[in-house]
Amino acid sequence: MAMSRAIRQRGNRMDADSGKRAGPRYAWVANDLIDRIGAGEFPVGSLLPKELELASSYGISRHTIREALRRLDEAGLLSRRRRAGTEVVASRTATSYRQPISSIDDFLQYGEATEIQGKRQKVVKCDAPLAELLACPQGTPWLRVQNVRTRRADRRPVCHTTLYLNMELENIEAHAAANFGPMSAMIEQIYGIRVVEIDQSIEAITLDAASARSLGSEHGAPALKAIRKYYDQSRKLIEVAIALHPGDRFVYTTRLVRK
Repeated sequence: MAMSRAIRQRGNRMDADSGKRAGPRYAWVANDLIDRIGAGEFPVGSLLPKELELASSYGISRHTIREALRRLDEAGLLSRRRRAGTEVVASRTATSYRQPISSIDDFLQYGEATEIQGKRQKVVKCDAPLAELLACPQGTPWLRVQNVRTRRADRRPVCHTTLYLNMELENIEAHAAANFGPMSAMIEQIYGIRVVEIDQSIEAITLDAASARSLGSEHGAPALKAIRKYYDQSRKLIEVAIALHPGDRFVYTTRLVRK
């Protein structure tokens, strides 16, 4: 009973702060449960409350609580067995940050479990290499946004991101400056644009000196470089994201389901 009251109070505080938070509710709940497990409220070996109880206490749907628990399961904190319940098997996430991707929605919420540090933005005019990447004439202005992402439990950067946003989006500079959640999700919400296609390429690289400094790694250390291009319904390119991940702190997972 006391545990239910504590979770309900936490859910009420989340409702009160909802206007200040970015990202979907399952991400809030997942982060909250990670904090509580790390603090020892749910010790290793104990069982979490049942899905229905958690959903009721947080004021969310059972589908949403299942998604939150799936994130903790993928982070290595839980063991979920039918009829046996959900057992806490670790008090902190693994050293590597796991980024599960199984749909466009996962891409739109990319980075929701991390926090943005050192955000900076600038309007740039495309030189020849950038114009080729963005498929536009040289000299075309795009908004460049750069930041580093960290996890709550580990302040070492897990990603350095460089975003290019289409300046045809009205007032994009102000909206980007005010946004600290997933940029593509913000664009969908504010502009009514639906991202219908994302092209992604991933390559193994070694970090140059500048990238190594931003990620707290060594010059020449292995890393993953992911380039993602986001297209709307008319096949217009609205965003390009270039993400650099240190090889020892990042795991990229993909789940494919045949229908």
